[in-house]
Amino acid sequence: MNKRLNIILLLILFLFPSFIFAQNKYNITFKIHGIEDSVVYIKTIYGNNQFIIDTLKKEKDGTFVLKKDNIHQGMGFVANKDYEMFAFLFDKSPTFSVEIDLLWNYQIKGCKDNDLYFEFQRANTLFRNNEKDVKNYIKRNRDKNINLDSIEIAYNKERRGFIQFQEEFYKNYPSHLMTKMVKALEDPKIPQHFFKGREIDTSKTAEFVYFFRTNYWNNFDFADNRLIATPYFFSKLKTYINELTVQQGDSIGQSLKEFVDLALKYNGKEYAQYAVNYFLTINRKSPFAYNEERFVGIVDRVVSSETTPWISPSEIEKLQIEANEIRPLLPGKQFVNLSEKDLLGNTYNLYDVKKKYTIVYFWSAGCKSCKENLEAFEKFYSEYKDKYDFEVYSIDLDYNLEESLAFSKNHPFKWIVLKSDPDIIKQKYNLDIDMTPDLYLLDSEKRIINHAPVYSQMEQTIKSIEKK
Repeated sequence: MNKRLNIILLLILFLFPSFIFAQNKYNITFKIHGIEDSVVYIKTIYGNNQFIIDTLKKEKDGTFVLKKDNIHQGMGFVANKDYEMFAFLFDKSPTFSVEIDLLWNYQIKGCKDNDLYFEFQRANTLFRNNEKDVKNYIKRNRDKNINLDSIEIAYNKERRGFIQFQEEFYKNYPSHLMTKMVKALEDPKIPQHFFKGREIDTSKTAEFVYFFRTNYWNNFDFADNRLIATPYFFSKLKTYINELTVQQGDSIGQSLKEFVDLALKYNGKEYAQYAVNYFLTINRKSPFAYNEERFVGIVDRVVSSETTPWISPSEIEKLQIEANEIRPLLPGKQFVNLSEKDLLGNTYNLYDVKKKYTIVYFWSAGCKSCKENLEAFEKFYSEYKDKYDFEVYSIDLDYNLEESLAFSKNHPFKWIVLKSDPDIIKQKYNLDIDMTPDLYLLDSEKRIINHAPVYSQMEQTIKSIEKK
């Protein structure tokens, strides 16, 4: 299992040569009243990653000074060891100062973008805190003989004032990052014909979902690369792929292709590059059917010299080879008819197992991770093999025969146990079993239902199917 982690980490390093693409040098002085910390941390965001870019020690005058090159424009955060104290912007002004206390009294020198940002955040913080207090007060006193009308009137007046402040801010500063972030989060405007009264017409659900997904990025400015260094881009991307897209490999690939085409159309190459590399990385070499289907779908639909020119031709070829190797082992595909011998020389053919379900279980006698949660798997087999009509067809792939003999003597399984090794399995069946445990769940026709390196997935899948 550790080998899998190492592979994934190497892929991340390969596909993301640097998390920071833009090249800006900053000299920022922070003075924070009301804290005793002698050290603060400066964080930033890129896509789904928030990370520390510098550790600042308090100067003799009580300030913290950041001097740093190669920082992507976007959001920054000042934090101590316990929490984030406040956010600020890495924007056009390279040199500026921030003086602030814990009540959001602040002074910005040398950066209009941050002055406006702090003005907005202060107004938002004060309104939200007051809103919380008012709602709690009303909730506590709703059933008491207290006239709450004046409080609600004052709150509604303040609320209208804050909304007006927001609208004027967005109108007066359309290029400000705060405005761009808010606009990026806006959902597409829904045409009236989708509604039945105030609700979406259920007879038009499929059409509505398609409209919503294909127009989901209407308010996102792909030409503004600052948004990738905020929390909002990745949140929106995750919703688009994981919630607005059918969770099948081909559909995921198609949605990602549409996103890439849209981003490139509107000068958003950085967003396209990030999205493709991110979803390739998290799904590549991940031994779960869910990830394998996604990986193949993305390679088939998205990866090409035309759509992803930032991926080298040699790497494109590698990805396509990997996808083709995985393709025969995706759910719905016929699993190969294994034929191996046990330690006594008796031959067992996989296709001779006449059960509703068959779990093909590759393991190694000397494998530590194979022993994790093994007792629960054995218990599931003993208690449910007859109820759910399944059998386990297991193959010990340990190269050390003595290890296998010792394990068989000390821990005999009740299911079918055969002996081979990864080289033989590769030569005979073109199956690469690099790491164990590795399990495939098959139906009665020996078609693949699921693939995972953990026992619990087999149990959960069978129980889930049987509940239907």
